[in-house]
Amino acid sequence: MGVLTGYEIIKEVQNGEILISPFDENNVSCNSYNYRLANKLIRISNPVFDLKCKDIYEEVIIKDEGTMLYPSECYLGATLEKIGSKKYVGLITGRSSIGRKFITNHMTSNIIEQGFFGNLTLEITVQKPTIVYPNILFGQIMW
Repeated sequence: MGVLTGYEIIKEVQNGEILISPFDENNVSCNSYNYRLANKLIRISNPVFDLKCKDIYEEVIIKDEGTMLYPSECYLGATLEKIGSKKYVGLITGRSSIGRKFITNHMTSNIIEQGFFGNLTLEITVQKPTIVYPNILFGQIMW
């Protein structure tokens, strides 16, 4: 057993072993599924992180014409798709096209536990002011 091929991902979605909603076969690549960015972010606005204190959050709606993200800010986003599997462990990672813009879109907890099904949380930071759009291809998942 290794990483599923694109063909195997499609087959397992059709068999109900991998759940992706909404599913777009065009987003299947050689060994992964390319997920999209949902239209809401949470900006963590604490001036200092204190692990004993609650964080301060601000909701950011990603507009169709784009929304600017800023360096030194910490954003939580989500996949547009609900994703999961009772059979397979998933691995979430970035896309090279996003990484070449120096956007980190998932830094920790990259394992999607077997049995989980839902939207995946993304930890997003940028190195330069960056405009993002809702529903853009933003990362990939392997099983």
